[in-house]
Amino acid sequence: MKEELRKLKDEIKRLRELAYKDELTALYNRRGFSEEAKKFLKEIVVFKKDPERRESFSIKNFSIIVFDIDNFKKFNDAYGHQAGDEVLKKVSRIMQDSVRDIDLAARWGGEEMVLGLVGANENDAFNIADSIRKRVMHTDLVWKRKKLHVTVSGGVAGFDKVDTFDDLFRLADKALYKAKQDGRNMVVRSQDLGKRKKV
Repeated sequence: MKEELRKLKDEIKRLRELAYKDELTALYNRRGFSEEAKKFLKEIVVFKKDPERRESFSIKNFSIIVFDIDNFKKFNDAYGHQAGDEVLKKVSRIMQDSVRDIDLAARWGGEEMVLGLVGANENDAFNIADSIRKRVMHTDLVWKRKKLHVTVSGGVAGFDKVDTFDDLFRLADKALYKAKQDGRNMVVRSQDLGKRKKV
């Protein structure tokens, strides 16, 4: 009976991982990231509303970074989908190596990836995002003796400006769009939206 129960628990864990993880990169998928992020955001909302919890509760903020691999389609078109997969895996490893265990990393879909930084404000998240951008830019991936030069664009938003996860993601996605529009291989904060690009 104990052995059957253990096997059942293992199978539930395996199925949960399949439902929450991206098979290629081993990061969370969209569903897994959303579920985990919402747990943190729920606690932060409670923290904001209940002053008595302020001294005992240490997570006061949450920021997300939305990354997009620049010109990703060209890797697939020029070298095939396996090369594209290697680019995705390389960028995901750099992301994971750049954050703490408590932070969340996901492949949102296609070539878009997301980081959730627990306790980070927008400026902290921007610094981490720009550091990751530079690491990706300076890490050449060799595919069948050819160097693939990979860059990413990023958009950053902090939860202190919004009330829901969907609004937080939307804000970071707008910042990402501006980064791509302004020339790619850069990171934009939501607080910089509407500002003119420096010449």
